[in-house]
Amino acid sequence: MSETNAEPGPSTVKEIRITTHGKIKTWVAFALEHFKNHEAAPLVLHTLPASKGKAPTVDDQAGVQDDAPQGHPPGEKDNVARPKTNGLHPTMSTIPRLISVVEIIKREYLKTLDPTLARQGSLSGLHQYNEIGSLEEEGLLEGSGNDEQDRQEALLQALSGRNHLKQKRTAFMRVTLCRKEAPDLVRRGATYQQPAVRKLTKSTRARLKKKQNKAERAQAGVSV
Repeated sequence: MSETNAEPGPSTVKEIRITTHGKIKTWVAFALEHFKNHEAAPLVLHTLPASKGKAPTVDDQAGVQDDAPQGHPPGEKDNVARPKTNGLHPTMSTIPRLISVVEIIKREYLKTLDPTLARQGSLSGLHQYNEIGSLEEEGLLEGSGNDEQDRQEALLQALSGRNHLKQKRTAFMRVTLCRKEAPDLVRRGATYQQPAVRKLTKSTRARLKKKQNKAERAQAGVSV
């Protein structure tokens, strides 16, 4: 998997942008490799549109990271998402896929943990922080292009005496996964989900204890 950063490390924020046609297998593999190499660094998964000036993300092309969108028509702003005319906007329609990817990553991450590191018969997984926002609030969504017409329609609605005007919002979701708690995200408005726990069976615990005792006896023999 190609990297756009020279030396990604614990202080580097890695992002995965979830799209409708990206490969879940690629995203999961990247996430597991990330936590394997940089356990202390958080990983952000989101449905935001691609834009310049942000941390490199795992793009919707399999195994490729990008720091800029490709193929924009002339005159289109790189950091702005245009509304979809039919159905849900991609930042909304991909939210269920984002949630599925997050659950798979958490489940597969638990499987990678070394049982010998278990304490009291269980292994702790990843902390999860969920954030919901709107593209309008982030300044990432353009209008229909008919600003004057939009203003006239809003004025007509106001003059008609309607007190509760319909406000459109285009939602997106951002999920942060990390090994350690991040209380700053909660203060910022994120909701928190505790790590999943991998419980070891009685036979597994007994096998680990036997292995540990054997290692201790071998160490004692070397010392003598």
